[in-house]
Amino acid sequence: MKTIRQLKRELLCAIVAVFVATFALTSSTYAWYVANNSVMATTATVSAKTNGFVLQIANAEDGTVHGTGGTLTHTFTTGGILSPASSDDMKHWYVPQGWNEQGKITSYMTPNFDSGSDAKPGQYTVSGTKYFAYIRSDYVVYTVSETGFANVYLEDGGAEYPPIEITTHGGTGVSTFTDSLRVAITTQGYDQTTRKGTGTEDLRFVYAVKNETGIGNDSTGKSGWTSIQLDGETVKLDNVTYKYLYQGHYTDQNGKNWAASKTGDNFTVPDGSIPIASNVDYNGILVHVYIWLEGTDADCVNGKSIENDTTTYDVTINLAGVATGS
Repeated sequence: MKTIRQLKRELLCAIVAVFVATFALTSSTYAWYVANNSVMATTATVSAKTNGFVLQIANAEDGTVHGTGGTLTHTFTTGGILSPASSDDMKHWYVPQGWNEQGKITSYMTPNFDSGSDAKPGQYTVSGTKYFAYIRSDYVVYTVSETGFANVYLEDGGAEYPPIEITTHGGTGVSTFTDSLRVAITTQGYDQTTRKGTGTEDLRFVYAVKNETGIGNDSTGKSGWTSIQLDGETVKLDNVTYKYLYQGHYTDQNGKNWAASKTGDNFTVPDGSIPIASNVDYNGILVHVYIWLEGTDADCVNGKSIENDTTTYDVTINLAGVATGS
């Protein structure tokens, strides 16, 4: 174990105000549902200065804003109808296409994502109605004034600052929604001129509120963490290939820890931990945050409690920057 001075910390993404309606194609309450969704805002991102080091966060489209390390606040808003979807790599996305007599899903299709200047990531249109397979927000994370390099982890600040937290407003929330919600973080190189990603987008992990052990709505049903995947020319359900975390467990299925524990102004990072991003510098790295409803989750089912839900769901991610070589 080693204790490392903090750079710090807080990144966040998205907020989901939800009520759910039945998908027109469903034949029973066991099929995937569609959430009529409006994302209201995101919480602020904050940077904090320690020993001349600052880890800063900005919306990717705004670019890096280098300064003295004062607090930076950013917001992200969008809206639409969030349809349950599935992906194993954040590149290939699928929604249901066909059902059997038992209401189990037998086939899938890739949404025809909208294009054009007004199209948002994950947006597609069916019969004139816009849906979202996923909501994505993009941030550039960087250090200030070429002060050095930082590794970025989830920040585990205990009950006050959990690494990832889902909170509710305007209602108590519905577990079938929160339990099928997924949050993924990917990283990518960042071009300062175009303010866009460069090179390969790397999926780091996927988070859920609880460990998935049940069998979902696919006709070939498998227990545990599952997704729809492309195998050659075949689309099929299978157990996920990505690393996953869930509430209170920030060590993945391979035994690798992704969180730095905070005590006072210090972070403790266990040996064998994996940073979300390594050696982040003045030029920064692009961090994408995806939020979606995992349709293969056993909790992703219709019900009156979902259909009538008007709760706003806030998803917050806290990140810690740790100086390399400390």
